[in-house]
Amino acid sequence: MPVPTTEPVGTKATRSFREKHAGVYSQPDACSRYARLCAAQDSKCLLAAIERVCGLSPTMAVLDLGAGTGKLAELVASRVGRVLALDRSAEMLRTATLPPSVGRIIADVRELPVRTGTQDLALAGWALSAIKAEYEEWFEDGTWGGPWRDELQRALDEVDRVLVPGGVLLIFESQGTASETARRNGSHLYRHLRDLGFSEELLRTDYTFGSRREALDTLHFFFGRGVASRAATMLPEDVVDSVCTVPECTGLWCRRKLGNENDTRTTDVSGMLRPVV
Repeated sequence: MPVPTTEPVGTKATRSFREKHAGVYSQPDACSRYARLCAAQDSKCLLAAIERVCGLSPTMAVLDLGAGTGKLAELVASRVGRVLALDRSAEMLRTATLPPSVGRIIADVRELPVRTGTQDLALAGWALSAIKAEYEEWFEDGTWGGPWRDELQRALDEVDRVLVPGGVLLIFESQGTASETARRNGSHLYRHLRDLGFSEELLRTDYTFGSRREALDTLHFFFGRGVASRAATMLPEDVVDSVCTVPECTGLWCRRKLGNENDTRTTDVSGMLRPVV
């Protein structure tokens, strides 16, 4: 059950991510820049984690929720039977370079056009935090609220509906860009996922860029000035045209749908995840 939200009293501050998301995810040039950011991130660690938790097989049906330009869908496509990449941004899906076998559907994760009990695995990469960001409200006195938990629960209920008994939901979210260690363990979203019974693991999925300038420009484009400034302190100025690496910590949250009475699988997948330090 979602944790109840106490609505704060105060004057609402201007802090909405809806305009940012609309700008990034609807413009062809911005989508292409986002795709380059995704391509720079280490994918081997992501795939290894998915394989370890779920054991991908040619019989599996997989949903990539909030697929963006198709990073996760492309990772698993050759290892499973069917992949559907869903995103509410048509431009993101048009930008995605995916194998012909991957289906593309314009849809919101809270209203999935997918039959009940048909999917073995759902991947939500950097998607659920967008729901929180868009529905969270901040106030000038520093308090916060908004219906983000309710909207998040709508998404989780939809995922639970389409998964088969024993099916798995894997959620990937950033735990810190340009940081060697997790910076966001106290996130309201991440605490909420823990309260909902998700197991948790910390991964390193560093970015590799062709030059210092490319790194800083790309990070500033998507993450903003703060992350770009932090990265600038980590990248020597005398290696302007050299390949450089920017550390990235990624959180993985996992929950298995409870099976039927004849199914021995359970919601506990903690044994397959490495503990968060």
